[in-house]
Amino acid sequence: MPDPFPSPDAPMWVLLIEDEARLADSVRRGLEEEGYRVDVAGDAEVGERLALENAYDAFVVDWRLPRGDGKTIVERVRAAGKDQPVLMLTALSDVEHRVAGLDAGADDYLPKPFAFEELVARLRALLRRPPLSDQKRTVAVGPLVLDGERRRVTMAGPLREAVLNLRPKEHAMLEVLMRSADAALSRTVLAERVWGDPLFVTDNALDVTVSGLRQRLADAERESGASGAPSIETIRGVGYRLAPADGAPGAE
Repeated sequence: MPDPFPSPDAPMWVLLIEDEARLADSVRRGLEEEGYRVDVAGDAEVGERLALENAYDAFVVDWRLPRGDGKTIVERVRAAGKDQPVLMLTALSDVEHRVAGLDAGADDYLPKPFAFEELVARLRALLRRPPLSDQKRTVAVGPLVLDGERRRVTMAGPLREAVLNLRPKEHAMLEVLMRSADAALSRTVLAERVWGDPLFVTDNALDVTVSGLRQRLADAERESGASGAPSIETIRGVGYRLAPADGAPGAE
């Protein structure tokens, strides 16, 4: 039976739950060549048992499985308090499954068929993210508050508390900037943390997301009448930073 408590110096330990034997074997061998330790489960019951019994660093879970499904596994893993990253595998046309998987607690999805290089890149990106417990922490920069548990962003002022209705990428971008307030973040770092890997995002997509986020911050500042609101600054040759207004508190 696998050691449920790997040593700190052990390689990253991944559980792959996939019933297509040839695909599972190919992914396992590829990940092992990349330096990962990999366990494979061929059905939902075995996968769920292994996921709950062992201290894996990450899960790669197919949606369609014998004796269950990937969404249920993710829900039960999260209900058990495990916050390791989950990469969900879905069929190319299963848009509803992708949404349901993310809602259940998956961190990212990869449609089939996929290139192994993309799976590795997305897995590396997920393993670089802070734990889910850290992501749930509330952070404030001046009057701007991000509630990590409720995934809600507000700006409080004398007129009212304005709620920022952000698109998913805008929310992810703002969260990264707020949790590193006043630090210059490179375009590469932002692409990794927001999209999963810099290989899969264009400069234009990043700039458009920042532009939209700036507009929503400006709208919230006007709606709330807040003073001391932070702003997103362009750092030439580097990327962006969220700058607290002069005298305003930074990230808490």
